[in-house]
Amino acid sequence: MATQIPPLSAPPGYRTQAEDTGVETDLLCFYLLRQKTVSERLQMGAQLTRSARQLSLNCFHQRFAHLKSRQFARKIAEAWLQEHCPPDYVPGGSEVSWIQDSIQLAVDLHRILTAEDIPYYVTGGVAAIAYGESRTTQDLDVVLFMSRQDIPLLVRALEQAGFYVPGVDDVMAGRLRTLQVTQVDTISRADLVIADTTAYEQQKLERRQLYALTNESAIYLVSPEDLVVNKLRWGRQSQSQKQWRDVLGVLKAQQDSLDYQYMHRWAAAFDLSIGLEQATLEAGVNAIANHQWAIAAYPIMSRAFAMAQARNRTTHPSPNVEVADGNRYRLTRDDAAQRLTVVSKLDDREIARYDSQGTVLRASPSLQDRQQWHGIAERVMNSCL
Repeated sequence: MATQIPPLSAPPGYRTQAEDTGVETDLLCFYLLRQKTVSERLQMGAQLTRSARQLSLNCFHQRFAHLKSRQFARKIAEAWLQEHCPPDYVPGGSEVSWIQDSIQLAVDLHRILTAEDIPYYVTGGVAAIAYGESRTTQDLDVVLFMSRQDIPLLVRALEQAGFYVPGVDDVMAGRLRTLQVTQVDTISRADLVIADTTAYEQQKLERRQLYALTNESAIYLVSPEDLVVNKLRWGRQSQSQKQWRDVLGVLKAQQDSLDYQYMHRWAAAFDLSIGLEQATLEAGVNAIANHQWAIAAYPIMSRAFAMAQARNRTTHPSPNVEVADGNRYRLTRDDAAQRLTVVSKLDDREIARYDSQGTVLRASPSLQDRQQWHGIAERVMNSCL
């Protein structure tokens, strides 16, 4: 039976993943991606990577048919690993093993890290594939939570499992945070990053998610919300369009399963609020983010209204209408219409509307409104202590 596709439409500000992709095609692709599980999206990405590597092998065979097997293997390693290719490294294994993808590499590392009792999560491109659109990825990004004193034990386990591990002394001494390891038989590379000790990094560890894959294997992934925040941070540093595309891909594929309040909180902490606001607009999920904000803001708005009543700071312009006029916002409760509306006094713009049960009827806060109500929430909560 053919899949029934519901009507799809793009809200204002929607941006496709590529300039040569039509809006309808983009909407359809992400509708179909949302029907897939994380495991299925990872397998789609793995197939793309394997196909890309196989195509590369075929092209190299045609171009360098004169090379002997060891020379050919070295040529492939240099092309795929580029500046990360170890000196004098010649891949072992066979061409079948060379087309291994980063997802299988993540599974291999999961077994090692679990055996060594090292908490970790996968982030970067593989996580972007799991939560967003399918694409190829050159390497694997893994964040480790461990003491530098335990690095020699990890290095020994990696080397015994067939990994080349350079730069250990620099990481041990704290000059570098990343072990750049290569799986010798598969020409697959991973960046193993020693996590810092910030509160946010600890929260990311607590929010990581374990996903079961095929053949009884599993990997830990960073949460999609933390991936979005990280991609915004990396994108600001590198000005990379790939990071922005990954952000849009995750937002489009995950939509209302994301915790936008959490993302906005950490985006504000890293001065990324404008970027996140723009991303939600271009991904077509701004209405979802606004709705979540309004749900979270309602208890504060109700409390602020009650405080104004208790202090005799409300007015009654008509029998069924009561108004609490603050410095920046006007809260109006209409008993006849059974609704509470919140209006910005700066531009006379309604930012939220609720029914008598607190159900959100409309929400359109600006970034400034979010920031203002965050401050109001702190003052309201402090007054309740």
